[in-house]
Amino acid sequence: MEIEKINRYVGNKIKEQRIFLGLTQEELAKKVGVGKTTISNYEVGLRSPKKPQMIKLSEVFGISIDDFFPSVNPQNNNVHSDIPSLSSLTEQQQEQLLKLSKLDLDDSILNTVELMSKADDKFRDKIHSYAKFEYFEYEKELEQKNKNNRNSAC
Repeated sequence: MEIEKINRYVGNKIKEQRIFLGLTQEELAKKVGVGKTTISNYEVGLRSPKKPQMIKLSEVFGISIDDFFPSVNPQNNNVHSDIPSLSSLTEQQQEQLLKLSKLDLDDSILNTVELMSKADDKFRDKIHSYAKFEYFEYEKELEQKNKNNRNSAC
């Protein structure tokens, strides 16, 4: 999914939730700690919220960060109903995931992966949401790097 489409999707979700709660853009901006223009830019997809703002938005709306994003199948980038959770993996798959994660992730994420097997459903849902958010952030960064590489090659 392209970054622009993701930004518009997230923006639409923010707008839907704001309207559902009966908030103006200015009221939401105050609750999140940003300017009214920033909320407007989020809603039309010109900007995307950073992690702290996503967390604050989810708290204000009383929803999971996961609810801001479409479900994505990482193998083919198609929207589908759900991403399998860590608990659906076999013990061997979990060990492989942990080994792979050590190659590329910082300690806080490794600790999170280790805790997942001991966590309750609510905690796993929160981690799932965070991971999904990180995945979209990574995709945005990757797309921007590719765009910059194409522009510099011209």
